[in-house]
Amino acid sequence: MKPKKLEITYRGQSLHIEYFLRPGVKGSVLYLHGLSCSKNDFIGATTAGELSPYTLAAFDFPGCGNSSYPETMALGIDDLVEITNIVVSRLPLGDLVIIGHSMGGLVALLYIQKYSKNVKGFINIEGNLASEDCFLSREVIKYSFAEFKDRWFQNLKQKSFCSKNKGFQKYAETLEKYSSPKAFFDCCPSLVDYSDNGSLIQLFTELKIPKIFIHGSENNTLSYIPCLKDKGCDIVEIANSNHFPGYDNPQGYYKVLSNFLNKR
Repeated sequence: MKPKKLEITYRGQSLHIEYFLRPGVKGSVLYLHGLSCSKNDFIGATTAGELSPYTLAAFDFPGCGNSSYPETMALGIDDLVEITNIVVSRLPLGDLVIIGHSMGGLVALLYIQKYSKNVKGFINIEGNLASEDCFLSREVIKYSFAEFKDRWFQNLKQKSFCSKNKGFQKYAETLEKYSSPKAFFDCCPSLVDYSDNGSLIQLFTELKIPKIFIHGSENNTLSYIPCLKDKGCDIVEIANSNHFPGYDNPQGYYKVLSNFLNKR
């Protein structure tokens, strides 16, 4: 799957956004990646037989993957929502289902709240819904950028490389090859603020479109899962996986995505 570049203007600055789009005949699916992850986290979907009928798209947020991040910019969650809207308006997607992973789940939720007309379903993969989801970003905001870049960011890469989970190992590779430390750092304050104060569980459970919350089996102790169940949300656990089920258990992961899309 050869990626393409989209040039957009945001806040008066030119941004080069890299994306892929695999055409299909059965509706569109847009993937929004997590904090300093990339569109490559969803590239495996393009070879998953269960998803072959669907148009699949994903793009790199600025400073992630191969998308640019000017040093004069400092983008937060609200900016990523607006950039998502620009990208969606420029791609031939039409009505779509959004898949949001981790931070991308928060961006997707806020995007749907503001620009819901074309969204017909939401697959939330351990997207930020509460304070406990800030297991990285809450640590980052304790540091200056220099301290973060020179010490914390390097430690995160090393710790992730040593993880027993394939997903975190792939995350370490992404941080090493692609990620802008500044883009990572700049997103964290608003990510923590929304998770602490954004009433995100309420926003998610009150969505009027089909939705599902997916989590890895190693994260089945998330405190808000019972609340989501009580409010009638579909919850699916992916066996033998942690925060990146698409890497830890791709067979189970793509089957769950396909089941949701086919029901819709």
